[in-house]
Amino acid sequence: MSIENSKRSIANGANRAPGVLGAVAVIVVAVAGCTRGEAIETGAELQTITASSQSIISSVEATGTVEPIRIIEVKSQAGGEILELPVETGDRVQPGQLLVQIDPRDVRNAFDQAQADLDVAVARFDVGERQLSRIEQLHESDIVTEEELESAILEHANAKAALVRAEVNLELAADRMEDVTLRAPIAGTIVERAIEVGQVITGTRDLTGGTALMKMADLQEVQVRMLVDETDIGRLEPGLPAEITVEAYRDRTFRGSVLKIEPQAVVEQNVTMFAVLTRIANEEDLLRPGMNADVEVVVGRQEDVLALPNSGLKTQQEAVRIVEALGIEADVAQLARDAQEAASGAAPTESAAPEEDEEMINGRRLSEIQTMSQGERMEWFQGLSGAERGRVMQIFQQMRGGQGGEGGRGSGQPRPAFVFQQGAEGELTIKAVMIGLGNFDYTQIISGLVDGETVVSIPMSMIQQQDFINRIRSRTSLPGIGG
Repeated sequence: MSIENSKRSIANGANRAPGVLGAVAVIVVAVAGCTRGEAIETGAELQTITASSQSIISSVEATGTVEPIRIIEVKSQAGGEILELPVETGDRVQPGQLLVQIDPRDVRNAFDQAQADLDVAVARFDVGERQLSRIEQLHESDIVTEEELESAILEHANAKAALVRAEVNLELAADRMEDVTLRAPIAGTIVERAIEVGQVITGTRDLTGGTALMKMADLQEVQVRMLVDETDIGRLEPGLPAEITVEAYRDRTFRGSVLKIEPQAVVEQNVTMFAVLTRIANEEDLLRPGMNADVEVVVGRQEDVLALPNSGLKTQQEAVRIVEALGIEADVAQLARDAQEAASGAAPTESAAPEEDEEMINGRRLSEIQTMSQGERMEWFQGLSGAERGRVMQIFQQMRGGQGGEGGRGSGQPRPAFVFQQGAEGELTIKAVMIGLGNFDYTQIISGLVDGETVVSIPMSMIQQQDFINRIRSRTSLPGIGG
């Protein structure tokens, strides 16, 4: 099937193809071969594709790295020689299990000294209390002077302060005795060990200092950190199921779910991306930190639904370019509105006139902007204010997101798209359909086609090539090129 260069008459009006779902408005028009249709100078065969039942899985794919959810650094506040080190890298430990035993001689000596100091302080305090009691009795009998009483009170206070200091020092010494024995704070796996038996380490009471003896993490549950392009971030949300594969176990699929999407973007090679964390159960301890992982997050799934290959579907912007290039008489924006109204149960509008409440930008309605040629749109865009330009960009970004891009890939929200069919006389017709969930290959057809119905795939490269030829013709008078 090729696009004929011979002149054809324009078939005006609307009709319905046999078997088409009644909920969709269909407008059939013919190629205007005598005008724009003659500009397509190609003998390329148009591929025919058929709507059929398919199972569609829409997903977002990315690569990432396996990492622990939480890593704990084991440090020592005590210094000395390492006497025992019963764990190796990769060992699974339980809370309270011995990790490191440091030589306790220095801290034990300090503890014994603190205990002796406390005994002295207790005795001194007892003596001071008895002396103060006697001085107070003698002072009441006017046997001792006021100055002697004051000296006894001061001595008693000093003895009490010394007792408090000794008690505190003993508590600190007891803490240091515990510091020489390091035990596992959580259940986990030793992922890194930086010391050996016999090594002398330096202790510190500073929380930010000290020697990092080892690192441990709970690997019963891990996460994959992956970078996802900003165009796909809107399709992801916490809780979506994910399938993870790693090179070490190519025939095995690990299942998890999206944990969160980090708010701060990362720019790599001028591409804006966001970090997405996927959490996976790892009871068998097969996934190890640092492994490279391929992650597929399932956005939607439909089993045995009517679907069409993406090459047969066109967005509204693509449809406008095709009907302009082929000279087809059709209001693409009106077709989309009719399809949406029919799918929602409302009667299709009889007129292509825009709705009264449609948004206006610099005197133009959205439907008018969509049907402009590229040159007209650029000229109109240059006359907008900064705020109006921002609004236009926002609208078209929303439109691209709603249409899903690349053949209708998206989260499955119903939205219009367009197909082209070829009649018995070879004429091309345009039809609006409602589409749903899609992936890289197929898109669900909610209404507008039936199982077995065929459409033709018009490559956009053909239209782009013809646009280029038309521009060259309009700018040159070289023989064989000028129109």
